[in-house]
Amino acid sequence: MLLQLPLELPWHKNTQLVNVEAALAPYLYETHSLTAKLKSSCDSFSVSVLSDELKDVPDTLKADLSSVAWCREVTLNCNGRAVIYGQSWLNEQACNTGVHLIGDTPLGEILFSDLNWHRGELEYIRLRASEYLSLAGLMGASLSSPTELFARKSWFKNGNAKILVCEVFISESFYD
Repeated sequence: MLLQLPLELPWHKNTQLVNVEAALAPYLYETHSLTAKLKSSCDSFSVSVLSDELKDVPDTLKADLSSVAWCREVTLNCNGRAVIYGQSWLNEQACNTGVHLIGDTPLGEILFSDLNWHRGELEYIRLRASEYLSLAGLMGASLSSPTELFARKSWFKNGNAKILVCEVFISESFYD
């Protein structure tokens, strides 16, 4: 699938965001495990793996990763509906830890249960939903689909191992 997220654009700190919907804010600003937060707010949680393979790295990430890296795309699902689109980029050292072999296990469970992984600062961006039609397909048909979607990203590091985690909040329930 490989959704081309605007990684080359400036992403912002949370203090630069205004008009974040009240239902979205606790999830968007969650600094611990988003997976754990989602699990606590729905009856049934699952991960759907959309893609899990070596891919050419976007130019803006080549300095941190290399020209080719492991890319994992998933949806995090609550009660059978996709609520988060996730895209993770892993360098070779992260793959050497076995993180690229987790299948449908939530990446957050791995990263937040191992004290060797340290999260960097969260950064945020607003996306025009009309520019990401593949996300609309993941969201399903809805009369109340948002015109803008929020996304966040952060680096996780464990020695020389690096993982960039990007999450796009795609459920209209966040934006009601």
